[in-house]
Order: sequence, then structure tokens, then C-alpha cells
Amino acid sequence: SILGFSLPTFWVGLMLIMVFSVMLGWLPSNGRGPTTQFLGVRVSFLSLEGWRHLIMPATNLALFKLALLIRLTRSGTREALTQDYVKFARAKGLSHRRVIGVHVLRNILIPIVTVIGLEFGSVIAFAIVTETVFAWPGMGKLLIDSINLLDRPIIVAYLLVTVTMFIVVNLIVDIAYSALDPRVRLTEGKG
Repeated sequence: SILGFSLPTFWVGLMLIMVFSVMLGWLPSNGRGPTTQFLGVRVSFLSLEGWRHLIMPATNLALFKLALLIRLTRSGTREALTQDYVKFARAKGLSHRRVIGVHVLRNILIPIVTVIGLEFGSVIAFAIVTETVFAWPGMGKLLIDSINLLDRPIIVAYLLVTVTMFIVVNLIVDIAYSALDPRVRLTEGKG
């Protein structure tokens, strides 16, 4: 997790291209592959070739986020294992799997869900580097091209879409809190 957390995204992308495209020849190095029409939108993930084009960019985007979640989960678990409720669960004779899965994980899920929500929004908003490295025709590449051409309406539209995504993801995270922790209630405040 330390390695995934400390390596820059563009470098990891270039190394993925060098190893899996140039040296091994397993995966295509750029583009998104052949597209098909799906609900009025041209998509490439419905074909095997499209999935081959998607593996390296998805890995590049997920590596840093996964390392962050691993570190957060590890530190939360280490802290929770010293709590009294874990000692009592072990004293009751519960299996190690049940103690970790039910008692520890349930108590560390709130910060994990928070980080997943924030990181999901940042993946969508800041995928610019990955899209540029893999020549993927996405919103990030559109933003870079618009900045180069000083196309202000597209820049503003990109920012509005990104902000809306952050708001929706944070709303979903807040609703998930009430499902994960019964002490959190979504009621109208008084005041």
C-alpha cells in the first residue's frame, strides 16, 4: 500500500504501458477500442476488445485509491482491536472471523465509506492524467483540450458536472451512514 500511495499516477501509467503493451504485448496501449451503440450512447465496454482497452486505465486509476483504503482499513482495524467490545467478543468464544467481520468492520466502516465517497468523486474529477497517458477520450481530456483552446463554456460545464457529482456522491454517503450506524438518523433538525 505504501508503494501504491507514493507513486505518481502518470509514472504508473507509463510503466503499465511499457510492461503490458510494449514488452509483453498483452494489452493495447491507448484508445478505447471499437464502440457499439447502447441506449443512444457509443460505448466500448460491451466487447472483449473494449475490456482489453479498459484494464490498464482502470488499474492506473484504482491503484492509488486502493492503497489509501488499505491503509485506512488497517489503521482502523488496529485501533478497534484494542477496544473492550472486541475483548468481550473474544471472551464469549466468538471465532476470529466473526469478531473481525461483525464487530470490528462494522465500527470502522464510517470513515471507510466517507473516504470511498470522496475518492469516487475525485476519480471522476481528476482522471485527467490517466486519460492523457492512455489517450482515452474522456471528460478530462475534453477539459485539457478546452483549456488549451480557451473554450470557457466547456470548462464551466465540466466544473458544474463535477460539482454535481461530488454533491450526489456525498448525499449517497450520508444516506449510507444511517444504514451502517443506527445511531445516525436522518431527521429534520429543530431550530
